[in-house]
Amino acid sequence: MKITTIKARTLGATENKRSIFSPPDEAMLGGTGAFRQGSQTQPEPAALTVVEIGTDEGLVGVGTCGGFNLAAESIIHKHFTQHLLGQDPRRVEWIWDKLYMETQQYGLRGAVVMAMSGVDIALWDLLGKIAEQPVYNLIGGKTKERVPLYMSLLRNSDGVEGTVKRAINDVEAGFRAMKYFFSYGPRHGLEGMRKEIEIISEIRSAIGPDVQFMVDAHMLWELPYALRMIDKMADADLNIEWLEEPVPPDDMAAHERICATSPIPIAAGEHARTRFEYLDFINAGVFYLQPDINRVGGFTEVLRICGLAAAHSRAVCPHQGWLHSYHLVTAKNVCPVGEYFPRRDPLTGNSLIWDALNGEPEADADGTIEVSDAPGFGWTVNEAGVTKHLISAD
Repeated sequence: MKITTIKARTLGATENKRSIFSPPDEAMLGGTGAFRQGSQTQPEPAALTVVEIGTDEGLVGVGTCGGFNLAAESIIHKHFTQHLLGQDPRRVEWIWDKLYMETQQYGLRGAVVMAMSGVDIALWDLLGKIAEQPVYNLIGGKTKERVPLYMSLLRNSDGVEGTVKRAINDVEAGFRAMKYFFSYGPRHGLEGMRKEIEIISEIRSAIGPDVQFMVDAHMLWELPYALRMIDKMADADLNIEWLEEPVPPDDMAAHERICATSPIPIAAGEHARTRFEYLDFINAGVFYLQPDINRVGGFTEVLRICGLAAAHSRAVCPHQGWLHSYHLVTAKNVCPVGEYFPRRDPLTGNSLIWDALNGEPEADADGTIEVSDAPGFGWTVNEAGVTKHLISAD
């Protein structure tokens, strides 16, 4: 069996506008860097790259690259094809290492590894179709019949009352876990701290003590602010499951300081690339590792990260709740929960996949999903949806 065709197409959700919270006139705690602007959402001109790899036996594997990467399509078409065409698609690990070595002069991380992710995911989809098995059976079989999910849309966009109402709605919809995204950071000073503690206290009170409650700073904080916020959350006895990305991912010294003292477990990694960066997070004390399979290097690389996690008694909670993540959670004991972004109208980057690919599962009434036994990951390309969102990568 040989690879005969490779196609990558870039999709965009260009109607998604940037929304920024205005800081107070005087920033009491400082913080003026690029990560301190209080951005709630970012525009996603390149939200998704859909990769299709075909063989001489008529099978086609489907893969995805994550958002913001206008370069993936060009990297795949103009460089990767010369190393992929004619190869046996079952040599997945050999192909991964080959692409990684061949791009060392301009790769190793960033856009190149994201492009590799799309290729690798498509190859794993092909493996499942060749074997006529779901991918979870190729990596050890089910460790859980259903994937527990956490709802990942809770933001303070409608005030305390509206935010609490949405949290209650999620519990009533069956979710036993949810995540709140902080809106304020160092530039909002003590007032911002007070507002955030008020909101998450009200949410915890409304959802009760048994719902897992995660919070996400999305890189908005810096070390002094993070330490103070952690103290306030601990004093409020909110039983936070994890605090996600309290500081930028490159500030490993801050991660070490926070992890050494925080009673709240720290989660990080959605912006990391390859297993090598996860060694740094593990050594810093991060407990919940969050690789994005669309960015980290694909399914091959996330399996390596799961191995590292198992060796260090850490958990892997993949960022981005798409089918490839659900296959991973289904099969791996180190993966306790999946992230869930529901279909939204209008579609944003995180939900563009609903239009681009058929087969993405929706949560059931108990806040879980069961991954089907369809070969591969279970996706098929929705040509109408792809055409609707297609943009030029040039």
